[in-house]
Amino acid sequence: MSWSGDNLYLILEKIGSSLKGRRVQMELSQEELSEKSGVSLSSIARLETGKGNISLLNLLAILKELDLLNEFQMTFRDPSLSLSLLAKSKSKKLRQRVRKTGKILPNKKKDWSWGNQSE
Repeated sequence: MSWSGDNLYLILEKIGSSLKGRRVQMELSQEELSEKSGVSLSSIARLETGKGNISLLNLLAILKELDLLNEFQMTFRDPSLSLSLLAKSKSKKLRQRVRKTGKILPNKKKDWSWGNQSE
């Protein structure tokens, strides 16, 4: 399911509907979820209908009670563990920044010669 082309309010409704489905699947009422999560009943109702915003802390509390916090965590996983980044790193040589040493090399006065000519 891709949300990239959806309106943000439509995405909010989809999230709310999904959380409501999970709550019903766990046989919890909105009141029970409110008590367990510490989130007000009106905030839960607004979230499930997609009619209002709730704070991120309230969303995290709800996700925790619905056993969905680990799925949410996957969204914010360490980018170094990304499969696409790992594939790119194996296909390309990693670039490193070249830094100046800060030392000024002495000017060597030698006659320059081409190739392997003897001196």
